[in-house]
Amino acid sequence: MNLIRRSVLFVFLSSPLVWGDGGAAPVLSLGECVERALSANAGLTLAQDELSITQARKRTATAGLVPAITAKADQTRGKADNSGDENQDFLERSYGIQATQPLYAGGKLWGTRRQAALAAEVAALQLEKQRLDVRYAVTEAYWRVAALQRAQTVHRETYKTLQEDLEKAVRHDLSEARTARIELLSTRAQNRESEAALAEIEENLMEARIALLDAVGQRTSMDFSVPEEIPVGSVTPNEEEALKIARAHRPDLRIADRMIESAQAGRVIGRSGYYPKVDLNGFYGHSGAAFIQSEPFEYKRDWNAGVTAVWALGGNTAKYSAFQEQTSPKLGESSRTHTESQGVSLSLGDALGVGVTNKESRKAYHEEEWRYEKARRDQETEVHLAIQRLATAGRRRDAAKAKVDEAQQEFKDTRSLLQDDRAHLGDLASVKNRLAFAQAGLAQAQAQYLISVSALNRAVGVADQYRVAP
Repeated sequence: MNLIRRSVLFVFLSSPLVWGDGGAAPVLSLGECVERALSANAGLTLAQDELSITQARKRTATAGLVPAITAKADQTRGKADNSGDENQDFLERSYGIQATQPLYAGGKLWGTRRQAALAAEVAALQLEKQRLDVRYAVTEAYWRVAALQRAQTVHRETYKTLQEDLEKAVRHDLSEARTARIELLSTRAQNRESEAALAEIEENLMEARIALLDAVGQRTSMDFSVPEEIPVGSVTPNEEEALKIARAHRPDLRIADRMIESAQAGRVIGRSGYYPKVDLNGFYGHSGAAFIQSEPFEYKRDWNAGVTAVWALGGNTAKYSAFQEQTSPKLGESSRTHTESQGVSLSLGDALGVGVTNKESRKAYHEEEWRYEKARRDQETEVHLAIQRLATAGRRRDAAKAKVDEAQQEFKDTRSLLQDDRAHLGDLASVKNRLAFAQAGLAQAQAQYLISVSALNRAVGVADQYRVAP
């Protein structure tokens, strides 16, 4: 499996894609990586598309509150059969504007418009949340790369000096003394341990670089590096202050708040089926008709207006309509026609779904209430955990620094003992390895502290609320 894994990494490394122009490998800062991720990350692109879609839906829902206007124009030509007489050519034309206006729908129109507006706000907040997540992912991957690069440098330098120590031990072994053989075996073992550690770090570094590129959102070559200098400053957050910042800025709770408002609008929509729905409609224009050979064509005013009311009653649908119309003379007529009509109908069993829709909206509202409460608890929990993890990371960093100091002192003491012939090269090689591992561990602890700071920033909802000085 390790062979396959390394083969895949090798193929990735040999990709012809490059980051930027050819030449020397670029050194990327954290700011450059974050900026590139915010402009190229696929998840952010999808979130921006979703925001555009919800804004378009909001405009569509707003348009549903105003009259629907339709301009119409018709023309008909043909021949009329006048009961045995010679057929006559006729012409009919009409033009005008037709309008339909929902007058009352039990709150459904308002609820639909409100839901569309809230959906646009949620999409904007989701985009903000996605940006925070991307920034954290880039920061985490970046500092892991920096720590592994530092560890790689330390182990390479150690491996180089151990190679020199091994050559010295080989020369000492020529004396065929038993102590010289022990020195050679011990030095060789430490050399191999350093070689294995270096190989493992290089593999982990490859994977960390791939993770960084994935977070940035670009599939580019691995021919880049980041500065090895890792800030060593500290931050001391106050939990109460952090919670206040989170309540004001964190998008999760605001998303939950908008969702519960949307569910409230959904309740209005769900109950709207129990109220009458009233629509107005009408037409105003001109029309005319004439036999072309025998009478002149003349336009006359044409209009109609009506109201329709639909009400769900006990699973049935009652409908009432009233209509007035004034039309121009038809073919062969000389007088205009004015009519008034009214109608009532009852459809049985076609409104049974109204109750189901109402129950579904009530269930959705209760679900959003539960999600809102959970989001509030999760927000407080995540801020608390982020502060605790930051404190733990700080203690681990201090412990790693103490290990480095201890290993450095041990190295100095062992080197002095070697000069006094009270230690051999194998002892010194062992101490060098311990020092290298301690320095690599310190780099990892420093990186983890910075990652914990970034996690706290994400928890409070502000990207750079807490910063670590170099």
